[in-house]
Amino acid sequence: MFAEPIKEDLHSCLKCAMCQPVCPTYRVTRMERNAPRGRVQMVKKYLEGDLSLSGGLHDALMTCILCEACSEACPSGVRLDRVFENIRMELYEKFGVGLAKKALFAALKHPLLLRLGAGMGRLGQRAFIAPLNLGWKMGNIPLNRLGRFNSTSFRRQIGEVVPAVGKRVARVVYFTGCATDLINEHVGRAVVDVLTRLGIEVVIPQDQVCCSVPVFLSGARKEALPNIEKNLEVLDRSDADAIVVDCATCGGGLKKHIPYLMEDLGLETDRARRVAAKVRDVSQLISEMMDKLPLASASSGRTVAVTYHDPCHMVRSMKVSKEPRTVLAALPDIRLTEMEGAGECCGGAGSFQFEHAELSAGVTSLKKQNIRATGAQLVATGCPGCMLTLSGNLYEESDPLVVHTIELVAQRIKKE
Repeated sequence: MFAEPIKEDLHSCLKCAMCQPVCPTYRVTRMERNAPRGRVQMVKKYLEGDLSLSGGLHDALMTCILCEACSEACPSGVRLDRVFENIRMELYEKFGVGLAKKALFAALKHPLLLRLGAGMGRLGQRAFIAPLNLGWKMGNIPLNRLGRFNSTSFRRQIGEVVPAVGKRVARVVYFTGCATDLINEHVGRAVVDVLTRLGIEVVIPQDQVCCSVPVFLSGARKEALPNIEKNLEVLDRSDADAIVVDCATCGGGLKKHIPYLMEDLGLETDRARRVAAKVRDVSQLISEMMDKLPLASASSGRTVAVTYHDPCHMVRSMKVSKEPRTVLAALPDIRLTEMEGAGECCGGAGSFQFEHAELSAGVTSLKKQNIRATGAQLVATGCPGCMLTLSGNLYEESDPLVVHTIELVAQRIKKE
């Protein structure tokens, strides 16, 4: 099952350790088994027949966050992220996943189940978590710090097509992802408000499904294919100028990981590459049109210090880093303050923070220190997963609030 071209990468590893300093799990544990170099050698030994797929090998390889920092740092060009994604497929075939993840995969593959689960979660939040103010935690995050589920699916609220305000200059397809559809409707409304004010018609396919990144990055590549094929069918449109995302994970999946996955499995990739070529983070579109954005003038005379966190899948999978900063710097009342290690992982990585809570806490602790050192009042980012991790762990009274970059833009647009 391991793709032959990726096997060849293993022989290019020089064991130079350039990947060690950028690896978030190695920085916390200082153990070779938690470092890219060590993991690569384990994969190589397995493929050569010197190691079996044991529980210890499974634990070492599944504690990788898949942040791609090692691939970016490798002087030999070893595609470490693809190496680890391939070996996870073999681990999944042998060990499977736990009951909780099986239930999650089932929901992500069936929209009705996902919406039913979100509805039950919302009832639980209203009936128990909010009124009782329980101190329980999910991983490292207090239950009362988890995002509130939307009352209704965001896509159903908005409908299929939202016309441009004034003369239409472009049409985009908006891939909302699960988080905006079920939890962060405020982010979705901000995306639609800003884009339509720029003269962009927004098409929101009602039959889009989960991007399945959480499924296939856990190793269940074949199980993810029905969702992938459905989304490619929905998104491969000649009448759209771009496919817009507000989620770095969805964007990274559509832009990079899905074409590579299909290539590794020996499947036809033309449609996946056509879709990938059109995928844009919302900050990319806005940064190109900032001069056309009807911003209100500074009103309070007081600036808000904002620092920006680069989501791993945005800065490395999508190669987007400058654009959100361009947008933030152009907003009235905003003073952009860079943090040290802005592009380093926050420790969330989807379900990683719940499955490996202690290791995740070590990674998140470093990010919290860097955020607090800026003295910023707000942390902006472009990933719902990072928003969950940061807001769930930054709960001291003096800590900044966590927002999506697009929310700050929407708040500063002139009222019609």
